[in-house]
Parts: sequence; structure tokens; C-alpha cells
Amino acid sequence: MTSVEDVQAGDFDEVKRGRGVAAVEFWVRSCGECQKFRPVYEQLPEVYGGRIRFLRMNMLKSIENLRLAEELGVEETPTTVFFCDGEAVGEIVGHRPLEEAVEEIESILKNTNGCP
Repeated sequence: MTSVEDVQAGDFDEVKRGRGVAAVEFWVRSCGECQKFRPVYEQLPEVYGGRIRFLRMNMLKSIENLRLAEELGVEETPTTVFFCDGEAVGEIVGHRPLEEAVEEIESILKNTNGCP
């Protein structure tokens, strides 16, 4: 069974050098929308069966996490940024029900030009 992995800014080079598609949810503990989206996001690894690597980063856990989120243009939480072979290719901002999240992810995947 695949699951969501917690990641820190120090681990982020692995995402940038990675092959395939990775999704990183940027969140903070005090965010109500983040708490509502959490169970949806945790279902996505099963929906995609390993085709996408799902990660999560608490933006306020360290100054490095916050700086990375700012570098990526994350202004609201939750924001999920999608990467194809290490390059940002799309994002979803805010809470979505599972069906809507899947529709938006499918749209992003169609525009990845060759990522699995």
C-alpha cells in the first residue's frame, strides 16, 4: 500500500532530481482547509497506485520549509504542487472533494508531455 510521505526542504533535492510525477502538498497545522483536505489527499496514493509520488510539507516546521514554499510561489494553504521529472507543471490550491481533485490531477497529467 502506498502512502503520503512527509518531506522537509532538506530532502527536496530528491524531488527535483526525481523521475516521474511527484505531488507535494504544502500545509500548516492551523489551516482549517488543510485539515479538511488531509483525508482526501491521503486517499490519492491508492487512487493512483504508485503512478504519482505523494508528499506533504509542513511549511512552518522550519524556516527552510517556508523559504522553499515561497520560492515555489505558494501563497495559500493547502497548495499541492505537481512536478514532472523535477519541474513544476501545475498546482491545486485549496480543499477539493476527492472526485474534483482527481479531475484536476488528470488535467495536470495530460499536460506533462511524457511523464508517466
